[in-house]
Order: sequence, then structure tokens, then C-alpha cells
Amino acid sequence: MLNYKNAKTETKPLDIRQIREYYENSCKEESKFGLEYERISIDSATLKTANYYYIQKIIKNFAHIKGWGLLYDKETLIGAIGKCSSISVEPGCQFELSLEPKKEICEIEKDTKENCILLNRIAGFYNIEFLPLGITPYSTYQNIDIVKKQRYEIMAKFLPENGKFAPIMMRETAGVQLNIDYKNEKDAIKKIKLLSYISPFLTGFFANSPIRNNKLTNYKSFRALAWKYTGKERCGLFYKNLLNNKTSTFDDYINSILDIPMLFIERDEKRIIIGQKITFRKYMQDGYQGYSANLNDYILHSSLCFPDIRLKNCIEIRNHDSQNIGLTLAMCAFYKGILQSDFKEILNNLKDLTCFDINKMGLLAAKHGTNFIYKNIDAKTFTKKLFEISKNCLNTKEKNYLDPAFKILNKDECIADRIIKKQIKNANNLIDYLKKE
Repeated sequence: MLNYKNAKTETKPLDIRQIREYYENSCKEESKFGLEYERISIDSATLKTANYYYIQKIIKNFAHIKGWGLLYDKETLIGAIGKCSSISVEPGCQFELSLEPKKEICEIEKDTKENCILLNRIAGFYNIEFLPLGITPYSTYQNIDIVKKQRYEIMAKFLPENGKFAPIMMRETAGVQLNIDYKNEKDAIKKIKLLSYISPFLTGFFANSPIRNNKLTNYKSFRALAWKYTGKERCGLFYKNLLNNKTSTFDDYINSILDIPMLFIERDEKRIIIGQKITFRKYMQDGYQGYSANLNDYILHSSLCFPDIRLKNCIEIRNHDSQNIGLTLAMCAFYKGILQSDFKEILNNLKDLTCFDINKMGLLAAKHGTNFIYKNIDAKTFTKKLFEISKNCLNTKEKNYLDPAFKILNKDECIADRIIKKQIKNANNLIDYLKKE
């Protein structure tokens, strides 16, 4: 996601009150959905990850046709931006479309299809294809150059210190992220709790990365596995107090973020590397090499923490492999419906689960999709129940967007099961399957 908007910087020392105000000022009465849609970029002839040389040409052509402005990190072209939408290149040349938040799913559908059709046409001129998969099926991180964006280069240097799969996450994976608004503090906390508890089931159902390094793995979502091992401190459910406390507030989330080691800060377009030496809390207290903490430092730091459900100026739902457009819209419909449902009914079924249990189920989902049972919860059955609850909360037109998901759910499958059952075992066969789908 392109972080091109900065908060107003205050001159007085940063404290939790100012951070809390950032979240309070982000509350919105009208709830909208923002979609960030990543896809794997490959060279059509070799099946290897696309070369950045061609990706930047695609960005320039797209921006010219749309009348969008180009975005650079020093000399490196990293994306283009329109009124409230953008395209960008991720660390391993994955391609992201980030859309203006919309209230209706039909609006998201229109924007997604319109932009993807144009991007696909432009990419075709350079023999580049964008694949709706959670992980690149042929190239591995050892053979994928990091895009020369300062942020990516710093992450590539320091994240592997505490996360053995961080290079895989950065260079190989692609996901779908949904951004949803919150009305107030209570609404935000309620949504974070629900979304965190159900996240393993959705990770499992939308598992779509069983093939990596040109062969079938033992995981239905290798992308999800990579994120689990990108860093224990900055991934997973590090905000345990928020989930365990019946009277949680923004402060529970903030305090968790403050205790995570930092990577870098920005001053006048320069990155000052801290490199996980100190936590943000320590930085707020003592500063670093003459620099004092400000709100933009906190916003940057929070964006370098990677839980499945993340709180920023919206709530980010980040736990899904990339999908085709039909299933991406089904995902949007699911969350719209489930967030209009009775949270208490759902959480009552999960009341005995701890943060350890949720993390454990996340690993089970990465390996088995929805084909697992944990503490008497049958993931297949419960996932289908969640979709039925969502469907009952949608209007007639919106319910139709769930049809692609129910076709799979009714076969007791997840997305990856379709690939596995067709005995697809390598990148070439997988790409042929995607073209016919």
C-alpha cells in the first residue's frame, strides 16, 4: 500500500494522548470498503517473476492513459496515483491495485474490473501476466531482486533477523486486503475482536498458494505460513490485551505497538535506520541520535507491524491469499454481511478460544485450508456457517456475490483444494488451469 498521506506533525513531545487522537479522528459515520488487490507478476515465456524494467513501463503506460501522477522513491518509479486510487509495485515485483473506498460492492466491482482489464492489456504488450495467486509458483526469493525502494531494502535487511520466512513474504507473496471504516472506539474494538477470532477460518477458505518452487507443497496457503514466520513480535496476535480485556480501548492496541522494535524513521525524505535496536516506547522516552518521536513516526512504525487484523485510520483485514476477481468480490460481500451480523452469536461459539488457539488455528489453516478440527470446532462446518450468517445480512443483489464462494463451500473445499484435486503439481499446469478457469 502506498503511504503518501502524512498526519499533521506536532512540535511537542509525542505521547499516547496524541496517538489516541489519531485513531479518534479517523472515526467515520458512513462505513465504506477499500480494496487492495495484489497479484503475482510473471514473464509469460519463462514463468519467472517479471522484471522490474517491464513493470515500470506498465505503470507509465497505465498512468498516461488514466491521467494519473507518477510516484517515485528517489529515482525508482514505485507507482501511480489518481484521485483516491493507486497502483504500486511490491518488493518482489508483485503488482497492487488500491481502490478508492466505496459503500457498495457493485462500485468495487466496476472499479476493479475496469482497472484490471486495462492493466492486463498493457501487460500483454510486454509478455507479462498478473496471476491471482497467493505465492509465485515458479521463482523463489533467492532469484527475485528486491525493488529498489528504500523502505523495502531496509525491511529486507532487518526482518530476516527475527523472521526466517521474511524473504519469502516480501518477494514471493500476494494477498487481498480489505480496509473498513469504524464509527467510534467501541465499534473499532468490537470489529477487531470479531475479525481476529474468525481470521483462521477465512485464511483457510481463501487458501490459494499450494504450489511454490514449481512443485506442490504440503501447505494450502504457503503465503499464510510465510507471514506467520515473518517475525513473532510484529506478526500474529501481539495485541493480546485487546482481545482478552472485556473493556478494551484504543490504548490496548497502542501499547502493543509501542513495545515492538523499530526499523527506521523518515526525515526530509531520508530514512534513518534504527534496525530493531529499540522499541517505539523507548524511542518516545529517549529519542534516537537527536531525533524525537512524532505522530508520523508512530504511523510509519505501525505500518511495519503485520497482524492479520491491523488498526490504522481504518481496520485492515490482511489474511487472504490473492484471488480471481469473482472470489475477491465474494470476500468483500462476506465481510460486509458478517459485520452487519450479531457479533455475540458468532463469538459465543468461539468464547473458549485463547490467543494461543487463534495462532494455532492460523497455522492449521495454512497447512490444511478448512480441513481441520480444533477444540471440537470443525473448520469446514463453521466456515460455511459464517458465510450463511453473512448472506442473511445482505440484500438480494449483494447475496449474489457470494455464489462463487458457496460453490466451493458446498463441496466441502477451500480454494486450494480445486487445484490439488485436479492433480496440478507444477507452475506450468497451474497457469494453464488459471487461464481456463
